[in-house]
Amino acid sequence: MKKTKIIIIGGGFGGVFAAKEIHKKGGKAFDIELISERNYFVFQPLLPEVAAGTINAQDAVTPLRLLLPNTRMRLADVKAIDHTRQTVTILQGRKRILQELAYDHLIIASGQITDLSLFPGFSQHSLTMKNLSDAYRLRNHIIQCMELADVTRFDDIKKMALTFVVAGGGFSGVETLGEVLEMIHRIKKYYPNLRKEELRVIIIQRGDNLLQEMPEKLGRYAIEQLTRRGATVMLNTGIESASATTVCTDKGDVIPTMTIVTTIGNGPSAFIKTLPFKQQRGKLLTNRFLQLEGHDNIWSLGDTAAIPLPADGGGATRYAPPTAQFAVREARQLAANLIAVAQAKTPRPFAYNPKGMMASLGAYKGVAQLGGIRLTGLPAWLLWRALYIGMLPHFSTRLRVALNWLFDYFMPRTIVQMASEKQPALVKTHYRQGEVVYERGEIIPGFFIVLSGKFKLTLQTADNSSVAKILVPGDHGGDQVIQAHSLTLGKLETVEQGELLFVDRDDFTQLCAAIPVISAHLNVNADEDIKSLLEQKNGGEN
Repeated sequence: MKKTKIIIIGGGFGGVFAAKEIHKKGGKAFDIELISERNYFVFQPLLPEVAAGTINAQDAVTPLRLLLPNTRMRLADVKAIDHTRQTVTILQGRKRILQELAYDHLIIASGQITDLSLFPGFSQHSLTMKNLSDAYRLRNHIIQCMELADVTRFDDIKKMALTFVVAGGGFSGVETLGEVLEMIHRIKKYYPNLRKEELRVIIIQRGDNLLQEMPEKLGRYAIEQLTRRGATVMLNTGIESASATTVCTDKGDVIPTMTIVTTIGNGPSAFIKTLPFKQQRGKLLTNRFLQLEGHDNIWSLGDTAAIPLPADGGGATRYAPPTAQFAVREARQLAANLIAVAQAKTPRPFAYNPKGMMASLGAYKGVAQLGGIRLTGLPAWLLWRALYIGMLPHFSTRLRVALNWLFDYFMPRTIVQMASEKQPALVKTHYRQGEVVYERGEIIPGFFIVLSGKFKLTLQTADNSSVAKILVPGDHGGDQVIQAHSLTLGKLETVEQGELLFVDRDDFTQLCAAIPVISAHLNVNADEDIKSLLEQKNGGEN
């Protein structure tokens, strides 16, 4: 009996829990394949603790193959969806060739990205908190600032290095601020030239309270606790712009700082924007059954989807919030509905009343609301930790995180800086004789210049014949393909061993946009190359 093929795009809460629930409820009737850019699941609520060194980076993640042993895994980028032919186009592996995968049901759970385009300078100079690498980068950056502040003899540099700004007073912003505060105070003892009064940790919130999703009293408690520990809370204040050394607010404040952490500005990825489906404020619009409008076999959940909820007392349409708690419940309902549709049964609308909300403030303090019960301080913090231990997706992950929390209570924080090496903008690649650089129909890695050796470029013309050109040191290629957003038109192979210097395609595109004369010059040379190749071809025919 043929299995129903299900493709899931995204390895976050929505995608992972949907795969688990479908296998649990549908068993062997379904062939499930999950496509993700990373081979691990990251528990995002723990990212602030990773940044602060409370838990190890590797302990906040679980390998997808361990988590979903009955699901096929594929590391790839999804480029397109053809709902008429029921195919997904992907790009994977060393050969950058587009491939198609067929599906019976498709689940889109690719999440959102941080879009800071509305705030000048923030995309270049702020740190985000969306994935594991963000938390890792923030931790190393804080340690670097402390190291610099301890030895610099310039007061203005020291002030910037010891000022840490968090933009956004929601759950992620408050928990990040609380953990950064805790980390700074616990490692300060290693830096003898730093005084407590020199440290500034600031949170900027556009609203009139922190944690506005929670009751006002709990938000005020959070302000009180964070202020008592030395934080500055700026309410009713928006961010305007950022530079390498400042943050500017809409009230005219200019804050000297080297550290800006942004927890606002979520938006759709470029992939989601290209999809031919109805969207609601950058999210895929679903019906109450979690199907995309007009498509019985395409589903979405998590913060990728705008999922309508039962109307409130005033009749206004509500949508499911982008939280882990809702994503897990959405996955359960989606799995049940997908199986029902596959069996020609009637699906059920999604409805869920959250059990409560809670946030950690660091330093063994928290806030929580469970139904009509409100907790603050240590009880709320313990409840927060107990809940997240229970939500972690595998026993080994739960054990490692619990041990990290235990050790953190008794042991000092490490100040080892594990920053990765800076990746160069230009990459040299060596090729042996006879090696193929790329084939026709691939996505080229970038603009290239021949540094040494000889390379043969073979192009296919409109009449399906081919012409070839030998590239020698100083020659270049790839610009036309990149600027036209097309696949490679020919084959590049090594005639004599040599080196190519590659400029990443995105960096090359930005360079051409910034300096139009480069693009114009390359276009002229490309036209002359094509003319020369055609003359070679015509001459050969004569």
